[in-house]
Amino acid sequence: MTLQSSNYFYVGVDGGGTKCRAEAYNAKGDVIGAGVAGPANVARAADIARQSIVNAVSAALADAGLNAPEQLRKTAVGAGLAGANLPSASDALNNWQHPFAAFSFTSDLHAAMLGAHGGCDGAVLVVGTGSCAAALTQGKLQQFGGHGFTLGDKGSGAWMGRQAVVHTLEVLDGVQEGSALANAVCDHYQCHTPLALVDRLNQAPPAHFGQLSPVLLQLAGDGDVAATQIIENGAQYLTAIARKAIALSGNKLVLVGGVAGSITPWLADDVQKAIVHAQHGPEWGAFYYQQHAK
Repeated sequence: MTLQSSNYFYVGVDGGGTKCRAEAYNAKGDVIGAGVAGPANVARAADIARQSIVNAVSAALADAGLNAPEQLRKTAVGAGLAGANLPSASDALNNWQHPFAAFSFTSDLHAAMLGAHGGCDGAVLVVGTGSCAAALTQGKLQQFGGHGFTLGDKGSGAWMGRQAVVHTLEVLDGVQEGSALANAVCDHYQCHTPLALVDRLNQAPPAHFGQLSPVLLQLAGDGDVAATQIIENGAQYLTAIARKAIALSGNKLVLVGGVAGSITPWLADDVQKAIVHAQHGPEWGAFYYQQHAK
């Protein structure tokens, strides 16, 4: 279906653990509006994620000068969503009674890959709230890492924050010497005892830990030993998974995610040399996927 012949609109959605961003497109693939809503990890909080998708799409349509409540039924949505690769989350999305004219979804990683290389083969290293690497080769997606906050996502913003909190608790318990990092964590959360810090963060989502990543990166840049050790540890892992993806992709790597730019100087030289600019963002990748989904 095309915009000219049926008055349909198109929206590509990039749904991550921290936020959900949508872009509205015309039939030529030109961006005509954009909108942002809350987190959209469909494996961790499905109800919140679905509402974030609707809110982001509505905001993008409104930004395009369209009456969002009326236009949702005339909009074909493609979405790249964190957690959508898990069978339970995928099944739930397939049964979702969405308000759109059409809804196609894939993982946020796949959408990022399609956008980064314009639908062609290549590799990406994602470093945001979570982390992973992947290569697209002749239509086949191979992923490395990306196992979620509980079991993986090493080197990501949320992982950095969690490591910083673990270090801080050990300092407060007297197991490690004090550091600028521990002081910064306590000041950030306004918690200065182990009990207060655990009470504050025991049920916190990954994005809450990710808020600490800029502080951690700044302190590492200033030479704080504790912060530097965490960043170097994460960067070594990111380098390892990036190399696996690069080896399958013709030496073209695109960095994606809110922490990607800051972590780049900490990656190995060979990985940095393989980095190329993205052709499009993950929203375009989701739009492309919707256009080509069967």
